Amino acid sequence: MIDPQALRTTIRATSAFRHITDDDVSYLIKVGELRAYPPGAVLMVQGEDSHDAALLLDGEVTVLADGPRGSIPVSTLTAPALVGDVGALGHLPRSATVRARTSATVLRIGRSALADVARGAPSLLFDVIGRMGDRLRRFNEAMGLYTHALEALERHEFDPALLEELRNPLPDLVDFGETFGRMAEQILLRRQRSDEMASAAVIQHALLPRPAEFAAETGLDVFAAMTAARDVGGDWFELVALADGRVAIGVGDVCGKGVPAALFTGITKTLIRINLRESPDLIGAILKANAYLANNNAAELFATLLYAAFDPRTGEAEFVSCGHMPALLRRADATVEALAGGGLPVGLFETLRPKTARAVLRPGDLIYLYTDGVTEAEDVADAQFGEDRLIALLASGEPCAAAGWIARIEDAVRDHARGRPRMDDITAVALGR
Repeated sequence: MIDPQALRTTIRATSAFRHITDDDVSYLIKVGELRAYPPGAVLMVQGEDSHDAALLLDGEVTVLADGPRGSIPVSTLTAPALVGDVGALGHLPRSATVRARTSATVLRIGRSALADVARGAPSLLFDVIGRMGDRLRRFNEAMGLYTHALEALERHEFDPALLEELRNPLPDLVDFGETFGRMAEQILLRRQRSDEMASAAVIQHALLPRPAEFAAETGLDVFAAMTAARDVGGDWFELVALADGRVAIGVGDVCGKGVPAALFTGITKTLIRINLRESPDLIGAILKANAYLANNNAAELFATLLYAAFDPRTGEAEFVSCGHMPALLRRADATVEALAGGGLPVGLFETLRPKTARAVLRPGDLIYLYTDGVTEAEDVADAQFGEDRLIALLASGEPCAAAGWIARIEDAVRDHARGRPRMDDITAVALGR
């Protein structure tokens, strides 16, 4: 049992009741209901009718904001403290749940009794208005924080430290705050991934030869192009001058997409290029690269490739295929030959026997190397562009330079696949004599 004088002293110590009359204090004691709560007991439930206020006489309570992902502690109140008065006087639903943190003694004051005292004690209303003003101030600060966060996201200047502030919203903003915080985190993660992918794409493209420069340096009619289905892909093309006066051209396609495929692409292409620089032996360069890849391939990736070594002095061309589609040789009379397709891909087996072929290019002939993104491009009816369509296009088109053939075939593939998103990288190299 609480001593009456101690009870009066506690009521007076509460800011809301500091200036009410002795009669009002006696009235509150008379109409109020004393209750004792054990730790963990719920005093008020968010969303329920605010039929009374609770004057905490001793102990501590936790104010919780209930959201779809559980309850969030908002504040801890220590006796003496009045809670629920704004809702009671304003006939508003509970804005938060109140739970006993320790054993607590509470004087429950009904809505009508609280209103009776308020009518004769402006100080009580001033106190309520002051706390509402403070709450509104914090609400405005919270909205300012969210506004600042939105502007920072738009400017790509979002400071991750803001997320910590967003994780502690006002009770009224719990749902919004949680949603905003999750949204900001997802935007940051996706933006970081986008930046990383963009950087990977820059690196991947930097590893590719520059066709225009290569053509100018060698004096050959040669061109190459790669269009990735994503920021980075598993295709590559190669243009390299050999020490014996020949040039090597090639295309490759790694099984896979994204950064892992791009890394394997870079390693495979670089190994072959280094080997060709050391010795102008096309088959030997590919076999040496395969031996390294097969013994250092924890991810078990593999690549198909098709390379050709062309001698501009004689027109002789050597073709090497490892699991790839055949090279297409368009003759000056518009007939088309398929050369050196098939074989096992590189990267899986240390023992490898590539498919090889030889041909002589005469004036007006053209070599066309490509990846399966060309022939496997699908239209809205799931029909592929196909090798037959590609060969027919090469056979029927008017003669033009290597760059013109690549552009012509790319346009045909694009027209065929109109309405369908690109699912695979499209890469091609053309060389004419």
